[in-house]
Amino acid sequence: MKKNLIILFVALVCNSFSQTFPIGRMSINFKDASRTGGYLISGGIQMPGTGRDVGTEVYYPAAVAGTNVALASGQFPVVIFGHGFVMTYDNYDNIFNDLASKGYIVALPRTEGSFSPNHLDFGKDLSFLASAVLNLNTAASPTIVTYFNSKVLQKSAVGGHSMGGGCSFIGAQNNTTITCLFNMAAATSNTAGVSSIAGASLVTIPTLMFSGEKDCVADSSVQNSHFGSLAASKKFHVIIKNITHCDFGNGTSFNCTFGQNSSGCGNTLSNSTAFARYMNYLVPFLNNQLKSNCAEGQRFMDSINANSTIRVGRKIQGTIACVSTNIQKENVYLNIELFPNPTNDKLKFVFDQSLFKNPFFITLLDESGRTVIEKIFETSEHENYIDLKTLEKGMYFVHIHNNEQTIIKKIVKD
Repeated sequence: MKKNLIILFVALVCNSFSQTFPIGRMSINFKDASRTGGYLISGGIQMPGTGRDVGTEVYYPAAVAGTNVALASGQFPVVIFGHGFVMTYDNYDNIFNDLASKGYIVALPRTEGSFSPNHLDFGKDLSFLASAVLNLNTAASPTIVTYFNSKVLQKSAVGGHSMGGGCSFIGAQNNTTITCLFNMAAATSNTAGVSSIAGASLVTIPTLMFSGEKDCVADSSVQNSHFGSLAASKKFHVIIKNITHCDFGNGTSFNCTFGQNSSGCGNTLSNSTAFARYMNYLVPFLNNQLKSNCAEGQRFMDSINANSTIRVGRKIQGTIACVSTNIQKENVYLNIELFPNPTNDKLKFVFDQSLFKNPFFITLLDESGRTVIEKIFETSEHENYIDLKTLEKGMYFVHIHNNEQTIIKKIVKD
């Protein structure tokens, strides 16, 4: 019986994280009151305030695909992604479309796209957006951004490629808003009196770094300098086989390809193959860090620890696999009550506050494994409920988890 429950649980978790959403898009001009300059998107949604224009393309899980459309039901964490030198946000459409379809709000600043970018400003833009996009959860104006109200899970990652990768260290340094960091072929940022390597020494959050075996622009020695400087206790560096500098992203940037070819290296495999190789690590890393999914943390650790034909090197410090005991899990199971069951209206739950670290997540799955409700709760909320009135009659599975513990219970809607 226990074996069957384990198999069912694994199947449900895999199905819930394979769910795909239609993709929505908004062009939003955020305002950073502490600075000036920036980039204004023509026709973009203008946020209130004065200061630096941080024009940003935002892609997100939507109820229906389109521009300025409503978000899908649920709550979704945030990913901020910085572009490379003289590259544009749409050079990464494979990355942001994939992540948005998997339940992430992805924000890509269009600032510092010239041949003389300011690395300090770009790093600050990434840092600023990590807070600004989270704040859309309660933004009152303009009216269109209220689509995000109560839909933004309060967790964020900062990432980037090349220049954006180097600036991600600057954006993440001493930043308590950001949950985790990732970057691809990070170039050394050293303009405006800042250093990405020095910035890395002030980063303490879990970090995933990628470099390409065939990168002759920012090779693995550059990544090693950043990795060695990182103060994070959980940090990982993956060197992907046969990947060049411009293989990160969709491979359509003329400027990147020209610079790469001028440096003496060219693409050796298809972009779709390269994409699959690095996303194999990135997706479970983000699912664990931003969605608090224990199984995905274990999947990431299994992938990075195993021998692999898609990787030529790796560095591992720490682990993101969940560490929990059978006693802990049994105690949690015994001390969470869901009632009434069956129910035709509200499902109430009461739990022992000492057993769950703050916060925890409730995911309701139907019999096919499709996610129908997602909510986040603080442990200060000893009692709460989920409204089931809009659901069809039938059997559902309640998946309750945080970064250390996971349980699943069956309920019936009648």
